[in-house]
Amino acid sequence: MKEDLHVLLVAPYGGVTGGISRWTSHILEYHKTIKSNVVLDLVSTGRSIFLNINTNPLYRLYAAIKDYRGILKNFISHINNNTYDVMHLTSSGSWSLFKDLYMIKKAKKKGIRTIIHFRFGRIPDLAKYNNWEWKCVKKVVSLVDKAIVIDEFTNQTLKDAGFNNIVFLPNPISENVRSIVEKNQNIKREEQLLMFAGHVVLTKGVCELVEACKRIPNIKLKIVGHVLSDMKEQLQKLAGENNDWMQIMGEEPYEDVIKDMLRCELFVLPTYTEGFPNVILESMACGCTIITTPVGAIPSMLDVKSNTPSGVCVPVKNIDLLSEKILYYLEHKNEALEMGARAKDRVNREYSMPSVWNKMLNIWNSLT
Repeated sequence: MKEDLHVLLVAPYGGVTGGISRWTSHILEYHKTIKSNVVLDLVSTGRSIFLNINTNPLYRLYAAIKDYRGILKNFISHINNNTYDVMHLTSSGSWSLFKDLYMIKKAKKKGIRTIIHFRFGRIPDLAKYNNWEWKCVKKVVSLVDKAIVIDEFTNQTLKDAGFNNIVFLPNPISENVRSIVEKNQNIKREEQLLMFAGHVVLTKGVCELVEACKRIPNIKLKIVGHVLSDMKEQLQKLAGENNDWMQIMGEEPYEDVIKDMLRCELFVLPTYTEGFPNVILESMACGCTIITTPVGAIPSMLDVKSNTPSGVCVPVKNIDLLSEKILYYLEHKNEALEMGARAKDRVNREYSMPSVWNKMLNIWNSLT
């Protein structure tokens, strides 16, 4: 192991806020607080335009090209003017895989060991479709020294495809979240209050959530996150004329989001697809009773198959069962509180920042 380890982290930071950029922020903040032999440089791949999988594909391509011109210029400048042992590149898949391939090839020519960190949970589906994106994923994995995955389904899919350079690394819970929770232990749960946090888009299951809540008397639903005006109008229409039981807040300061999680009785994320969602870690740290879907790493995060789960999963788009589970845990408060307490204990035990940092450090050191 070298005395100093020079790592180039290529990941979104700033720009449009999302799960990966929050992960980057947590890593950078923690690195500043500890003594380490790691010299960590950042090339931000943060996007200036909010996109989701429902955005027109041609516009997604145009926006990617527009953003990536500056990103690639910055990347080339870094590897030409500095010496790095390892490049740790995060990937959200889709069109960005072409950018990933370009960066990996350039880094390898400079003698830099390469890591791809897949931050999305669609790889098992891509393998089934055997489409262009799956072929790009396989090409990327064949070129890098290590491929990091964040859920067991992706891990098994790539190993079944014949790759033996796969390693699993969970997301960490931010030390900042734990600090906010400690400072606000006096916040009390508000009866009948449900919370959703994340990008307010169809694929997060927000329409199903509103439909499920409509069936429950005296319910209160707070929706926090980036929302476009047409999505807000659609949800208000779904909620009906008397929709004052639902609040669509838009984006809030991070500390306020955590306080909202401490205040709600249930945290609900009926998402269609995920990788390793930070918002689940955050709600676990707040001791929330969590109702979500069995996608990406969520089932293992919540240990749902055990006799003492830290949350409950319902099938994607199943409004009937979603409504049933919401009502059940609102009526069985002691059971809900016990499950929330298990979630808090589990996240602090399994996903603490020091634990995840050491695992990532071991991966970097294994390549030098």
